Amino acid sequence: MYGHLHWHLALVHLQQGDFQEAERLYPEAFAADDCRGPAFIKMLDAPSYLWRAELAGHPRNQARWKVLHDFAHRTFPRTGVAFVDWHRALIDGVAGDAAAAEARAKELDEMVRAGRYSAGSTVPTLARAFAAFQRQDFSTAIDAIETVFSERERISGSRAQIDLVEFTLLKAYLSAGRLDDVRRVLRARRPGPRVIPVAGLESAQLASN
Repeated sequence: MYGHLHWHLALVHLQQGDFQEAERLYPEAFAADDCRGPAFIKMLDAPSYLWRAELAGHPRNQARWKVLHDFAHRTFPRTGVAFVDWHRALIDGVAGDAAAAEARAKELDEMVRAGRYSAGSTVPTLARAFAAFQRQDFSTAIDAIETVFSERERISGSRAQIDLVEFTLLKAYLSAGRLDDVRRVLRARRPGPRVIPVAGLESAQLASN
């Protein structure tokens, strides 16, 4: 659990605005080449951190995403584990690997129709939402996320992991200028960390006061 616990610590640093410390933990703990623990943990935590860092307004590290893309396709080539599948969707979305992303989403669609995928349509729907978000097609991303938002726990993971879906939706609303929807989601949000690391969110909250 060494790497995973440090991933949680990195998220705390993001919330506190200490990006430098969060960045230090990325190569040293949960995304190291010789990462302590199973490859499964790295597959989950590394792309999730990078995605969240960008939602928080920090610049993209394309080299890190390229390494993760190669790692994911080499280490987890098959579809079927929801927890892995939606994290790989993040990677393929950022990498612009539209062919791989859509092929995997269609494979998941077939598994859902056959009743062989416990997460149902949530993961293929989110995979397409993440890809749309990266294309800055925020309307499509919003429509997709909204259809599965109430079922997001089905994608597997702790609240810290599943919050990524909510943060992505908030950022899409902000980017689309839909501030009323931002406030609606914040009002309905379960009690949790006071600071949500999504760039522009504080200004939207102040504008509502």
